Amino acid sequence: MPVDYSLVRSTESQEEDIYDVEKSPLQSTYRFLFVKQALSPRFWLNLWAIFNTIFTPIREDGAERYVNTRYKPDKIFQSPPTEEVDAAWHNWLRDNDHLVRVSGYKAKELGLPEAVQLYKDPGYHAYGLGVYHQMHCLSRLRKSFYPDRYYPNASQHEILHHTNHCFDVLRQAILCHGDISLVYWWNQNYTHIDETGARHYTEEYLRRTPEERVTGSFVTWDSEVQCRDMHAINAWVKGNKIDDNDYGGQVVD
Repeated sequence: MPVDYSLVRSTESQEEDIYDVEKSPLQSTYRFLFVKQALSPRFWLNLWAIFNTIFTPIREDGAERYVNTRYKPDKIFQSPPTEEVDAAWHNWLRDNDHLVRVSGYKAKELGLPEAVQLYKDPGYHAYGLGVYHQMHCLSRLRKSFYPDRYYPNASQHEILHHTNHCFDVLRQAILCHGDISLVYWWNQNYTHIDETGARHYTEEYLRRTPEERVTGSFVTWDSEVQCRDMHAINAWVKGNKIDDNDYGGQVVD
């Protein structure tokens, strides 16, 4: 449901700019103190984000949290199929990917799209989180490179139909979230750490020309990044999930 906001000047103070932010159509009022000083672009960006938030049950319950972390390569998820690799993908989805129950009242209040009712949970409807659908798609794409191992009885049409769907799902998710962490070009052989912990350029780096240093570098992505806390998300889902056994059991694919 679209929600409009307007700033209404308050007459309570002559010393500060105080505004009541009126939210319609629910007419809830939020108060913000705008001091007479130059405000940073980040302030206005955060304020805009507050007023334009799309509310979901997990956000309503306060389970949307952020953590500062760093990307780092994980060999198990960069490896060709083995029993160990398959278990890593399968277990993550098995442990976390569940349908969740949302009451009809809450779904209507939040303007969620209509979903089927859960016949063993009267008054509740079936929903899931996009992150799990995307991880499912990533897993399917991985398996599509090895059809003889994972889909020996499926036709090429069946495999490609699901694969093409997943390409578009992930394309839109990547563009939606617009990761603004920085990648950079470097070569790990350009530096070394001595026994005291000090960092030094290597002979390889020093003997190269600036052009050779560029052409000998590789895109590197182990940057600092702010992420949603998946532990908090997974915990919320576990607290609101349906009983898989009531609906034929969990299917991990």
